[in-house]
Amino acid sequence: MAERRAAGRRGWWLFLGVFILYALFFGGRGMWREFSGAVRLETVKGEYFHDEFVEVRLRTRDKAARAALLRSGPRVVVARDDKTVRTVAGIETFPLTYRASSDLWAGTWPCPWNAPAGEYRLRLVGADDLGERLRTRPFRIAYRRPAPIPEGMSVLTLESSEALADMKVPAPSGETKDWRGLLDWVEYVGADAFWMLGGQTPGEGEGEVWLSRDFRLFPEVASECRRRGIKFGLYAMCYLTTSRDVRLKRYEYAREVGESETAETRAISLRDPRRPDDIAALLKQFRDLPGVDYVGLDYIRDALGGYELVDDFLAEFPGLRVPPGWESLTKEERMVWLARKKIMRRDLEFIDAWQWWRAHRVGRIVRRIKSEVGDSKPLWAFTLSWDKGWHHGQDPVMMNDAGVDIDALMLYEATEDQFEAILKDWRRYVKRSDVQLIVGDVADWPLHQRSPLGPGAFYGRLSRAMERIHADGPARGVFCHDLGRALGGRLGSWTTREWLDEARRANLRIKSLAKTWARSRPEAERPARPREGRGRAGARS
Repeated sequence: MAERRAAGRRGWWLFLGVFILYALFFGGRGMWREFSGAVRLETVKGEYFHDEFVEVRLRTRDKAARAALLRSGPRVVVARDDKTVRTVAGIETFPLTYRASSDLWAGTWPCPWNAPAGEYRLRLVGADDLGERLRTRPFRIAYRRPAPIPEGMSVLTLESSEALADMKVPAPSGETKDWRGLLDWVEYVGADAFWMLGGQTPGEGEGEVWLSRDFRLFPEVASECRRRGIKFGLYAMCYLTTSRDVRLKRYEYAREVGESETAETRAISLRDPRRPDDIAALLKQFRDLPGVDYVGLDYIRDALGGYELVDDFLAEFPGLRVPPGWESLTKEERMVWLARKKIMRRDLEFIDAWQWWRAHRVGRIVRRIKSEVGDSKPLWAFTLSWDKGWHHGQDPVMMNDAGVDIDALMLYEATEDQFEAILKDWRRYVKRSDVQLIVGDVADWPLHQRSPLGPGAFYGRLSRAMERIHADGPARGVFCHDLGRALGGRLGSWTTREWLDEARRANLRIKSLAKTWARSRPEAERPARPREGRGRAGARS
């Protein structure tokens, strides 16, 4: 009896072994057919942010399919909710290029300006004959969630080349004080924070990158701010230098185009590999000072010129057309061509591509800086407001996704009509959930077209901006720029106190708006949250 049971078990195991062998054989054969016959269209990553190119790859091991694709040249569209997405520069379809070294087709798709968060799908144009053999995988576009800031935050800035040790500041009390008088004014206007220019290039010594004479006093300023309950921030002037004559040998400088030739400017080029590291090293130094609460970036854009970027632009942005004989042109001739193409503004899709690509390049720089500086202190950046920042190679959503936590929007140097147009542009473009905007204006009478209202025009613009910059709620905060101008700038017939009284009114107004907003409408969640660790400093661009 026992022998029969043992024989039965042996028979069962033999049957199971044969079954598994056949299953492996036929299953493996089917898997191989699936693997070798499939055509796979997918993105390199599952999730992208607004400052990135979406990287697309097409692969197949099927010889007939490969040959057909080599003949036809594959083209791709991106769809959302079964509708083709038209992206930057009017692009609806884009080509993939065969790379023999890796035996695949590759292409890039620039993420549309402030594209809605969510799922997107790839489609291969003219691929009906592939049927179920075509395998595609969706990808997501997401917003990075910035470090939170207080609703209704208010800031007074200082942009000054005067040495702190030499300052004689007329304080609100009527006394003349040293640099501590600056903080008296911060308290007077009721600002929550004091943001101060801390890094300028070049330094005083031969080859010195940063003007360092105030560095020894920054810890004292930070300590005094903390004692008074004022948040303190230090920022760097990134790509514009303060000297028209001194050029540091370590950098490549941006080039401008005149009548028919280029000239070097005093701005450092966005393509310089060393500048982001130098900025990051300085901000890390600021970050590590006790009492520093914020670190910031100014002129984080094409400050002057930028035509030396022509080859990088044409190599990275897909589908751009160049004139016949392009390869035989010198670099100088290519820069002149780009300048004329841009200035004439006849090809608006080309202009759109140029503006997006420059903002993408700035985003890549911000990512590099953020990866070094980290998330321990919120990072802010000043953004010029013309055409949502695009005119100057900045985009607020790209900046947010690259690592900027607070976007300080400079609403300066505009006529009344231009100011209204700027507000309408921004109101249509970004929601509160897209980016953390604080709005700012400058204490300067000529920049308000010498309005008979004087500082009243300053307050009026700040008030309108904080109320109307978004369609779905007020700005997150306000900044008044800058204390140096308010103490000794172009004030017209009004006094420092009269200008800063209006700054105080603006600070009270933003606090009132924040309270009303909190009562009437809770903070909305973003359309999509990045997964843990994504979209922060270490995300690749």
